[in-house]
Amino acid sequence: MTIYRPELQTGARNIEEVKRLAIAGADALFIGDQHFGNRLPGDFTLEEISEATEFLHKEGKKVFVMVNAIYHNEHLKKLPHYLMELEDLKVDGIVAGDQSIFQILRDINSSLSLTWNPATLSTNYQTLNYWNKRGMSRATLSNELSLDAVIEIKKKVQFPIEIQIHGMSCIFQSKRKLIRNYYDHIDKDYDQFEQRYIKESKKTETHYPIFEDVNGTHIMSNEDIVMIDHLDQILEAQIDGLFINGLLKTIDYNEKIVSLYREAIDTYCQDPNLYQVKKIGWKQAIYAIQPKDRKIDTGFYFKEQIY
Repeated sequence: MTIYRPELQTGARNIEEVKRLAIAGADALFIGDQHFGNRLPGDFTLEEISEATEFLHKEGKKVFVMVNAIYHNEHLKKLPHYLMELEDLKVDGIVAGDQSIFQILRDINSSLSLTWNPATLSTNYQTLNYWNKRGMSRATLSNELSLDAVIEIKKKVQFPIEIQIHGMSCIFQSKRKLIRNYYDHIDKDYDQFEQRYIKESKKTETHYPIFEDVNGTHIMSNEDIVMIDHLDQILEAQIDGLFINGLLKTIDYNEKIVSLYREAIDTYCQDPNLYQVKKIGWKQAIYAIQPKDRKIDTGFYFKEQIY
């Protein structure tokens, strides 16, 4: 039986992380400029995107640029030129979730490959087939789906689909700079890279990390998704892209996580029985480096996560 080999994907905060994660085994890196992309771990200029693209293509890897902000009128003045620059740099595609992207690409006669990622709206195959007929090349599915629903969608579409397999997920976004505004009114310096939490009173204490960029405030999940010991079901379903979200994690952590998933995927593709033997060890390796305040679960794939 031929085992389908998916694309292992992750984001990067700078050129150093691009190189380290590519060498660790990532097939595709997701980067971008925070003025056009939401929840980016780093802020890449066009020159840095060019450098990353050149490096990754030499390594036989791909680069996708995040332009998944919620567009306002001011975006529409700068975005067309930015997209044309990206096309000139020969990036492998863009990731967007605002419906205006379809008209913008048409207006500039762009051939950029579009991965459609409308966050919570990517939950059924009819919606995805609709956008595929209008120019979408690939689709990222919502994190709120069960694994059974993911598998059903895969059977009903004829284009690549992608899911998240590791890391935190966004549960709320506000266009307001809630953290910055707070620190503007107290006598304390603001550092956008310092990690903060919203705490919820429960029997089990929860911490919801807060990430803020130029697009507003993003409240993240209390737990990290970890699917390394369920990859057999995902690979059997031939899901095309598997994304590791390394937001608010160190480069060392992300490098180790990518290498573990690379080994797990390759092992299953070569010998599914050996994967079953080794998967407990990979999960233990994740526990060993997991930050103490970050619990792990399987998100909504098996209906565990609640927000």
